Amino acid sequence: MKMRGRSRIWLGAALATLMSTFALAPGAAQAQSPSDSGNRCSGGYVALTFDDGPTASTPAYLKALRDAGRVRATWFVTGALASADPNGTRRIAADGHRIGNHSYTHANLVALDAATAFAELRDTSRVVREQTGRAPTLFRPPFGSTDARTRQDAARLGMTEVIWTADTVDWSGIPTETIVANALTVQAGGIVLLHDGIPATLAAIPKIVEGLAERNLCAGRIVYSAQPVQAWPGLTFHAKAARW
Repeated sequence: MKMRGRSRIWLGAALATLMSTFALAPGAAQAQSPSDSGNRCSGGYVALTFDDGPTASTPAYLKALRDAGRVRATWFVTGALASADPNGTRRIAADGHRIGNHSYTHANLVALDAATAFAELRDTSRVVREQTGRAPTLFRPPFGSTDARTRQDAARLGMTEVIWTADTVDWSGIPTETIVANALTVQAGGIVLLHDGIPATLAAIPKIVEGLAERNLCAGRIVYSAQPVQAWPGLTFHAKAARW
């Protein structure tokens, strides 16, 4: 009985060691778990951004992002719309998204006098801070129209100017499939321009997320880039996508 007992103990230990070896071996199923963010995001990060909110469609956009895997994005809101719909701004923040400044009235800031242009940014930052408890640290000029004065105004308010590297042109009435194709031209570190309040864009969200996942790209946050990033020939900015 004693010898048989020892044999069982030895055999059990050997089997346990063998199973541990397979479980820890490189390439084992455990290392390929879909929950492994390092594997899922091995292609890098891109930033999804939505301009011109909040709108009546914002709750549906937020749901689409949650359903796509609790994807987080950056929303560049206008002060006028945020003032008219404070709950919309608060919902965006409550869902874990970042809120940026997109001027108060969506004006072409370069065409305004200095005092009016600065007030567009200052008043929007005030509204966002009052509604969410945090002033925005990111700013996007409407139409991508910017100059040295605009960038200086943003810096005075503690904001980094953010343009984009992939323009979906979703505002032009193009179909969802074209919006998705335009978004998926983005490269790692890039920033995708989308807009709130457009049905075709809303429908594009899950397809964009799926297309990024096929390239092992994940949605990320926007951070300062010491190296200039080209939006288009003649215009650079200092922002890129990184891990949240």
